[in-house]
Amino acid sequence: MQSGNISFFRLFEYIKQHREIPHKDEPSFAGFKDLYLQLVRHIADIPGWYAWINVQNGSTTIVYIGQSQSRKTANLQARLNEEFLDEFVALWATIWNPEEVVDTLDRKYRGKYTAPIKRSARKAGSTHIVWFGKRGLLDQQLDVVEQALITKYNPRANKQSRSSSGSYPELLAQADAALQSELSKLSQ
Repeated sequence: MQSGNISFFRLFEYIKQHREIPHKDEPSFAGFKDLYLQLVRHIADIPGWYAWINVQNGSTTIVYIGQSQSRKTANLQARLNEEFLDEFVALWATIWNPEEVVDTLDRKYRGKYTAPIKRSARKAGSTHIVWFGKRGLLDQQLDVVEQALITKYNPRANKQSRSSSGSYPELLAQADAALQSELSKLSQ
């Protein structure tokens, strides 16, 4: 199983210079997008899972667990590109007052995306993303292992509970080992 992690450090440095969260059409979003595109280009072009992580004082906390799929976002690189595009409010809410960030972005989108903006802001406090996966994974395997990892770690930003049929104990063990390996790297 391949795995890796990306730090939000450079993104946070940029955000500190741009207090007001931008609409995606604003010039300050373009600078942010350039930075996150540099980060995701190093992620493997494979299906798998990812976790938003908070690293603080040598301790790691899993904030959110997600997956790529074999449809539109068929690999981790494409999924995480989309994740930054859709979830950037979480990074601004980590640096600046979360309520103000959510209210500002909601106002800029004229209330059209209130629920997704608030949902995305639940990932605030994250400092890294860990990714792990391998070639040949099927949607059912991705779903089942994702739900098993969510059940095991109970990340605060995963609020939706889905049931999934099937069991892949060997694949779950591999995915969990890859996740734990990346978490141990971050806690050093």
